[in-house]
Amino acid sequence: MKRKMVIGMLTMGMVLCGAMTVSAESDGYVISASHGYGAVEHWEIKTIGMQDAAKDLGVEFNYKYADGDLQQEVADIENFVEMGTNYIIVGPCNSEGIVPVIEEAQDKGVAVGTCDIGIEGVDVASFVSSDNYGIGEIAADYIGTEMNGEGEIAILTWPAASATADRAKGFKDKMEEKYPNIKIVSEQDCNADRSSSLAATESIIQANGDIKFVWGANAEMALGAYAATQSLNRSDINVVAVDTDGEVMEAIQNGTNLVATVSQDPYTMGYKALENAVKYLDGEKVEDIAIECELVTADNCAEIIERKRPDPAFEVLS
Repeated sequence: MKRKMVIGMLTMGMVLCGAMTVSAESDGYVISASHGYGAVEHWEIKTIGMQDAAKDLGVEFNYKYADGDLQQEVADIENFVEMGTNYIIVGPCNSEGIVPVIEEAQDKGVAVGTCDIGIEGVDVASFVSSDNYGIGEIAADYIGTEMNGEGEIAILTWPAASATADRAKGFKDKMEEKYPNIKIVSEQDCNADRSSSLAATESIIQANGDIKFVWGANAEMALGAYAATQSLNRSDINVVAVDTDGEVMEAIQNGTNLVATVSQDPYTMGYKALENAVKYLDGEKVEDIAIECELVTADNCAEIIERKRPDPAFEVLS
């Protein structure tokens, strides 16, 4: 089955059911995942990784998406605690706002780990993520080189989430250190939302007609920026993304002005997060894991698409 078809089926299941469960022979562990963000491709592939790990390791697995709603994520975590979950993998929509319910869960004996996005001000059992600071540095280096170290750019960020906040810090630190003649004329908090990013980028372009690049700190924000350049007929402004969602990779392959992205590995991230959860519950020592990332352009896009596919079982149907 093509990955897009698998994702579409997975999304349909979530729309109809609100959550899904994987059960298997186990020692009785129940592991749940609270995804603070919505059911976009990056998070869906991460969920597939968790599901596969749950099947391989013989544990029960549940998950919910909060779609950026902090109160919904709090309610989801409270429900997981009440249903007897042993370990909750959290990808918070707000890294600080989620702390009280995390502390409450831990006080009730539920272990908590994080995946992709960290939690500020509380210790967790395990953190599996990309090197998000490094992601920002990779994007900055690409843009700085392409601009020969001079010109104006804009960036779209999401400071409430630690992952995108770290990416923005890495990006800005690298720009200041290595490309001091590149000016960031606008930095907008777009809450990782495509519609907000589209509107913000249209306003940025209209106010700053000389910008040459827009960097979106995740796929949805970059796709919103790309849509804005199309709506304003400004394909001379290049867009750089993070993540290898299908729409991003298609745009890069087709030679559009969405010219590059930084590749993460959400499948491995999800698999390792659940694997660490089982190790922790088994009393084993677990270590935080940083999954490597790399730049994707038209030169290596096809190679990355092939390499980043999940298990071949997802490619049975046409």
